Amino acid sequence: MTVAMALAVAYLLGSIPTSYIVVHLFTGRDVRSIGNGNPGMMNVWDNVGLRPAILVGLGDIGKGMAAVGVAYWMGFGDPMAVTLGIMAVLGHDFSLFLRFQGGNGTAAAVGALFALVPEASLPAAGLAVAIYAVVRNKRFAGIIGLLAIPALAYAQAYPDVKVLGVILLLTVVALKIIRFEGFTPARTRPPREPDEFV
Repeated sequence: MTVAMALAVAYLLGSIPTSYIVVHLFTGRDVRSIGNGNPGMMNVWDNVGLRPAILVGLGDIGKGMAAVGVAYWMGFGDPMAVTLGIMAVLGHDFSLFLRFQGGNGTAAAVGALFALVPEASLPAAGLAVAIYAVVRNKRFAGIIGLLAIPALAYAQAYPDVKVLGVILLLTVVALKIIRFEGFTPARTRPPREPDEFV
């Protein structure tokens, strides 16, 4: 029962529709009707602005961190912490409050990674920021930063379960991105009319 409760809490945390709430507060619109229709930070940044995108990013990162924190708070070990991080990403990707629609889960995964392997995630984030400052390409900088995390976690001798957990989290994110965009960022969803969330 305790495990089921932890899984449910992590999923519900991930399901909180941060981008929907922020975009609605800033514009009164449904984020799914804007840009590529993806309810995530990057779509908000590209089509609404940096300030709301930062709020979305902080909220989504917080969801992933909180889910991992729940695992440790409830007395579970690293395997359950990884599992709850993945559940938060799945909640973000298939939000209960957006009729099982959602973003790509990148920011929620980043939050889980910060909580699981902070000494690897912080320098990787710094690397991503530095690359973006040079090339001005969010996608490229983000990919390089994310790929650096498992390498840094391994080099820093984190437990194998955490290194594997990092790889699993990134795999879940990659699969959702491929499902949404295919193998090219040119693919987009057709914009939709504003809709109430449940």
